[in-house]
Amino acid sequence: MLSSFYLTADASITATLDEAEDYLTVNPAQTLLLLDSITKPAALAPELFIRHQVLVLRAAVPTNKMDRLIRALDDIFEHHQHPYFKEQLTPITSALGIWLRRNNYLNEAISSLECSYKHASTDRQRLTLGNSMALVARQLNETEKARLLFTRARLLAEQTGQIKILAMTENNLGLLALEQANIALAESHFRTALGHYQSSSVRAGQISAGINLLFTFLVQDDLTSFQRLYSPTAALTLSFPNKEKQALLFWLHTRFEQLQQQPVSDQIRQQLLDSYQQIEDAKVQILLHRYMATPLQVNISIAEPAARPIFDRPWFGNVVQCVWPLPEA
Repeated sequence: MLSSFYLTADASITATLDEAEDYLTVNPAQTLLLLDSITKPAALAPELFIRHQVLVLRAAVPTNKMDRLIRALDDIFEHHQHPYFKEQLTPITSALGIWLRRNNYLNEAISSLECSYKHASTDRQRLTLGNSMALVARQLNETEKARLLFTRARLLAEQTGQIKILAMTENNLGLLALEQANIALAESHFRTALGHYQSSSVRAGQISAGINLLFTFLVQDDLTSFQRLYSPTAALTLSFPNKEKQALLFWLHTRFEQLQQQPVSDQIRQQLLDSYQQIEDAKVQILLHRYMATPLQVNISIAEPAARPIFDRPWFGNVVQCVWPLPEA
């Protein structure tokens, strides 16, 4: 009877994990809610626990829950010798690479992504990792290397029909163009990215490409296009738990209202300053400083690049060595 109880409990947990995984693309916030409905995940059998935490990683990236992501990684690496850990090595080290990049551990991010690529088993994984490596190059201001990697990933995504990755590469090529003040090219990339994200129902991608496209409209004073796109983009953004995207949208909408001859009060300028603190991406901060801060009369400053920290988790040496064997066929 007792063993029957545990089998039933495991089946229920598995069903919840299956449902949580189904929501990853369309609503990763719901994925996290479902995962949180599982009480005491640490008490699960190791394979179920690792699967639970891998889903946390995959949902934490689009929802920008970076604190939760690193906690999940700490928990997962407690099981780094388990066979199922080795099977999940690519998504684990890929998520780690993203966390490292976003927290400015760029050399460590390269090591993690290279390990992830070494153990990748599908074209989709390799394409996603190529995109992540390009993002690290972009953050290192290696613009031509980043463009080459994004362009190569875009071509491979086209050849293999990977629409979501094609959308990612278009969006990132648009960011490179925007940062180099090639606004028309940036708009073209963002339009293409948004179309692909919409066709594949990726909410986080629709938000990112939509906001980026709104940015290009404002820079070009194309208020009609801004008005058409703003409402659907705002509806998605405000219902999505990503404070950074919401902060950026507030900046854009305030600038739009100003272009519509609405005055910007001191109270709104303070709100803009507060929202600016929610924006962690240094590249986005530079764009706001270049295009938005002066007309809005908001006194923001770009911080000097800080010395890159050293990532010192005790388990990270295993990632650098990357000697896990591949799972048995």
